[in-house]
Amino acid sequence: MNAKKNTTTTNKAKALHMATEAVRNRLGLETLKDRKRDALDFHDISVASIRDAIALAFEAGFAAASGKPIPTTPTDPSEMLDTLEITKKTGRPTGGTWVKGNIAGHAFEALVFPEHATDAAYELDDSRISKLWLQEHFTHTEVACFDRGWDRKPTTDAAKAIVGLLAAGIAEHIFGK
Repeated sequence: MNAKKNTTTTNKAKALHMATEAVRNRLGLETLKDRKRDALDFHDISVASIRDAIALAFEAGFAAASGKPIPTTPTDPSEMLDTLEITKKTGRPTGGTWVKGNIAGHAFEALVFPEHATDAAYELDDSRISKLWLQEHFTHTEVACFDRGWDRKPTTDAAKAIVGLLAAGIAEHIFGK
């Protein structure tokens, strides 16, 4: 009986540790230990990051109860695409639509047009996107910025994959063509 109780306690502790580390990583925090200094213990965290952390904690608890592995941020492009969430679309009187959303732990804003630019240099890879901004939710770091040319080329593998996904299909998703 004691062996079973010790194994259960060990498994719970391991699952708690794994879930805690996953949430800490998702929030971009160095540690979850109290360091007794406001500058180290208080952080500005976006609402989207908090939502993602809650979802991760829920998924980790669900996975632990069913014996499945704890989920992580997707790195496979098809899994990244499954996380695409358009939060706002705003048409402009001068043409184009501003699109805001989230994908694979990143926030993005893009200015997308129904037709291609007259000058291909003003467009991201034949995508009908003239402006694209991408930021990691948890570190609040800008990881890509295109404004009719690259201001900041994608700085991470995830940013490269996300820019490619958005360039490949956001205009079609918004305008249906």
